[in-house]
Amino acid sequence: MPRPATSMPQPAVIRAGRSAVGLLVVLGVMALAGGVALVYRPDGSLMQMPVSWLAGSPFSDFLVPGLILGGLFGLGSLVVAGLGVRSWRIAPFLAFGLGCGQMIWIVVELAIIRSLSILHPICFGLGLAIAATSFVWGWPTFRAWRAARR
Repeated sequence: MPRPATSMPQPAVIRAGRSAVGLLVVLGVMALAGGVALVYRPDGSLMQMPVSWLAGSPFSDFLVPGLILGGLFGLGSLVVAGLGVRSWRIAPFLAFGLGCGQMIWIVVELAIIRSLSILHPICFGLGLAIAATSFVWGWPTFRAWRAARR
């Protein structure tokens, strides 16, 4: 008889979990700082980013991208890091989603602005590292969930 979902083990904050949480905090702080700067000065002047970079995009200034950056990747990463510290079952899977989302964000950003800075490969690598470590962290929970469904 399958075990109820509530009997699944919580993800232990193993080395991969601690790494994912640490990387989420780094991403959260960076994204929150960037998001606040873009919302505060939507013309991009605070970050020395010309609005002309957004030509051909759905945005006339950096307000909405700043809200997404600061909200989703800034606050979102910090919340998921907190959930990870508290060993919530969903934390590794949300972290994996944020890591993948970060990589997609960078690729889309590069396609829109058509300019490369040193932060692009760093932030893409950060997203990749979050996705990889959270995959390892969440795998035991996923296996337990699958076993309970059989």
